[in-house]
Amino acid sequence: MGEATSERVQGSHYFFLSYAHSPPLEVYQQEDQDRWVARFFRDLTAAVERHAAPGSGLGAGFFDQAIPLSEDWKASLNRALGTAEVFVPLYSPGYFARSWPGREWACFHRRVTQAGLAEPLRRFVPVLWVPLSGQQDAPGLSEALAACASVPEYAENGLRALLRLRPYHDAYVAVVEQLARRIVAVAQDSPLPVSDTTSIDEERSPFAPEAAAKRFMVAVAAPTVRNVPADSDPGYYGEKITDWRPFPQHQRLPLADYAKAVAERLDFAVMITEIAKKGERFTTWPGVILIDPWLYSDPAGLELLTSALNDLPPWVLPLLVPSLPDDLRLSELSERVEGILQGDGSTRPAESQRVPGAVSSLQGFVSAMPVLVAEAERQYLRYGPGAAVPPGPPGTLSPDPAKRPARSPGEAGDG
Repeated sequence: MGEATSERVQGSHYFFLSYAHSPPLEVYQQEDQDRWVARFFRDLTAAVERHAAPGSGLGAGFFDQAIPLSEDWKASLNRALGTAEVFVPLYSPGYFARSWPGREWACFHRRVTQAGLAEPLRRFVPVLWVPLSGQQDAPGLSEALAACASVPEYAENGLRALLRLRPYHDAYVAVVEQLARRIVAVAQDSPLPVSDTTSIDEERSPFAPEAAAKRFMVAVAAPTVRNVPADSDPGYYGEKITDWRPFPQHQRLPLADYAKAVAERLDFAVMITEIAKKGERFTTWPGVILIDPWLYSDPAGLELLTSALNDLPPWVLPLLVPSLPDDLRLSELSERVEGILQGDGSTRPAESQRVPGAVSSLQGFVSAMPVLVAEAERQYLRYGPGAAVPPGPPGTLSPDPAKRPARSPGEAGDG
């Protein structure tokens, strides 16, 4: 922890919104499963702004979906956890089943505790987002429900249901107003010293056992600065293959780090690797291979790429990332790589063939990654090592739906 100060810094907020990210339900369903969280954030922000004192120096709220794509996502998250006055967790089965939201909770709790506050949980304003089973003693929840006792529909159905169903509109508005008043009162009565928090990577969830974390692989197939293709831009590459930045004007971090951030929010422990030798097979974990088409222009790179993609298991999904889609030479190389992917000999089920196969912008990449992560996990559970149902011919699904693994708690959309 860094030195604390009571001075409010630029970028401080009344509240930090914490929630369990929801993966796409199906490959073909591109709908944002966290849209209700975004809607609630907007409503709570507006309510806090109405109740806030003029000249407080605080922004209303922090929401991770508002972080610019070009930013270092984790740095922004840690900074917000160190400057927010109140922590607002959206309690749901997924919140307690996944480690990531618990890490956010732990980071803020450590900050409050080390600030010497006698009642750390007073800085938490939890929301019952989705009804819980057997977890009604969740930290601070009983007090939060008691504060909204005049809205019995809230404790029975959770706030997401009140938001989604028109007959509960007035009840929803009443709860949001109560939450806003409490957030503003806590922040203005006793400002919380600004301080550095421990990195979210270093924290452990007090709710979800880390041993249960799922694993995911992000492999990179790209040149380095030592073998930059003649027609490509050296600024895209670094000393390591994993340093590849196909959109350097828009991204501060390597592309693999953006993929890692998305997978971690979906509760995976992520390993970043590279295709470094001929004949290497990626079969242990679900994952993605991020492919630079320029690799095809070099004979050694072509051989390496062809070897890596040969007989790729259905739970490792390739993604082609051309940096300049209008470049004729790059377009030609992309088409050749797509030819390798279409004839790689793998037994890829029909549903995984519908995942994005190429993206040409950072926005497209970040939007595609949740779909790729979710689909890679589904294919791993169905066909990976230890799966009960062996893969069938290309284009087939598991023959018996009853044998398909059930979704984890909250996967059907805590958002």
